[in-house]
Amino acid sequence: MKQLSHTELLELDAQYCWHPFTQMQTASPPLAVVRGEGEFLVDAQGNKYFDAVSSWWVNIHGHSNPVIAQAIARQALELEHVMFAGVTHPSAALLAERLVQSAPAPMAKVFYSDNGSTAIEVALKMAFQYWQNKGVGSKKRVIALEGGYHGDTFGAMATGKSSGFYDPFAPWLFQVDFTPTGVCACTEEQALAALDKLLANSAGEIAALVLEPLIQGASGMRLMRPAHVAELCKRCEAAGVLVIFDEVFTGFGRTGTLFAAEQVAQFGGQADIICISKGLTGGFMPMAATLTSQAVYDAFLSDQVGH
Repeated sequence: MKQLSHTELLELDAQYCWHPFTQMQTASPPLAVVRGEGEFLVDAQGNKYFDAVSSWWVNIHGHSNPVIAQAIARQALELEHVMFAGVTHPSAALLAERLVQSAPAPMAKVFYSDNGSTAIEVALKMAFQYWQNKGVGSKKRVIALEGGYHGDTFGAMATGKSSGFYDPFAPWLFQVDFTPTGVCACTEEQALAALDKLLANSAGEIAALVLEPLIQGASGMRLMRPAHVAELCKRCEAAGVLVIFDEVFTGFGRTGTLFAAEQVAQFGGQADIICISKGLTGGFMPMAATLTSQAVYDAFLSDQVGH
């Protein structure tokens, strides 16, 4: 690849690149990074920067990890990609086995995709279609916790906290019922009471609750006790509402266990669907997975063609 000076890189970027979550008219020039070394980023002038945000919470094994890089190179020389409809391969099957065996009950199946937002979209589609397949066509609404962030595709935006980034798309987003987290604005008891009221009035119309277990990352690292999250799950289970855990941020050890769901399970709560990404590949490639239970999977078994 052509070597660029610091100035050349910034000039080329300014001419051709459009950065995410950035007002390009007023933004300062971006950090001109040319390589990564473990926890550090190195710019075109040789300066080192500590990557304290793991490049949006992704690089849990450090930048340019040689073990991962070499494994990817070996796999690319053997099989770089193949469609997954009607085809399988060892890496996909072995990873699915490892994920299911590592995840808490009742996870049993893995649906692959390419990023965290898409993993959420898959989960929402699973939840909606699960009830359609079960003959409960009235369940078309979703509950989400106030202040949550689940991504930037349309379904994910609908379930997240409204922001200036989302406002232009408001007419295209489906309606979501938001319920308190029990953090900051109200007590856990008040949050549970609000959920109870919502379920009592509308459980027959609600397909799923989606939440980030234990920590709402983008909202300012707002922490929830595992016991409280478990109570939210138990109430949904009793009301016949599926629970979706968004572990794109919390998964892969960030809360002290591989999945935050493991800590919730200690208090008797569980999800029906778990979404993971980010730490799944440590930033080396776009990849995500949506894990679900045997019960959800079985609802899709049919003589009809579909997914």
